[in-house]
Amino acid sequence: MLKKIIGPAIALAFAITTITILGLNLTNLAQSHIEDKDYFIKVNRQANVAIVEPNYGYYFHPDPEVEGDPTGQVLYQALSELNQEYGVKEAMMVRFERKGYMIPNLYVFLKSNQPQQTLAESQSPDQLSM
Repeated sequence: MLKKIIGPAIALAFAITTITILGLNLTNLAQSHIEDKDYFIKVNRQANVAIVEPNYGYYFHPDPEVEGDPTGQVLYQALSELNQEYGVKEAMMVRFERKGYMIPNLYVFLKSNQPQQTLAESQSPDQLSM
């Protein structure tokens, strides 16, 4: 009788421990992925504007040796991605002070508020034959 209870109890404890460890590892992986990004893109489709913000973790990191890039040059890397999806009209670098740091932001004015489609998808067969 005791053997019938101990076996499933050990198996259940092992399963719970394994699931807990996997869950914690997935959470850590997701957080480290976010911390590794240099910038974040926020698109406002109604206004045809995208704001590229730096990863504030670099600016407000507890270790004083880790410091963000005050020039904001890394933000310009987002232009190719935005140009492929929406088309870029103009980009403007804006800096503001926050907690004693000059934080760069890149304001990108987009050509369209919808992601661009390929020519074949956007035109009907009748329009292509003209």
